[in-house]
Amino acid sequence: MQVHETVRHRIRVADGERGGSTYRQRAVFVPKGLAGHLYWAVVWPFHGVVFGGMVRNIANEAELHKNFRKS
Repeated sequence: MQVHETVRHRIRVADGERGGSTYRQRAVFVPKGLAGHLYWAVVWPFHGVVFGGMVRNIANEAELHKNFRKS
């Protein structure tokens, strides 16, 4: 996909306070011009599904490998 807008996707994982981990995800899209705003209006409703699924998949994989940590 060729995009002329500003797009950022940040994922952070850190050790949790009570063991476990904290997962944070942030996506930023700054549209430019009418075409960018129209694109965002069309794709915005699907982002909850896409990013929600991504979070679930990452959490499931982490749960599968929770005992595989470097000492």
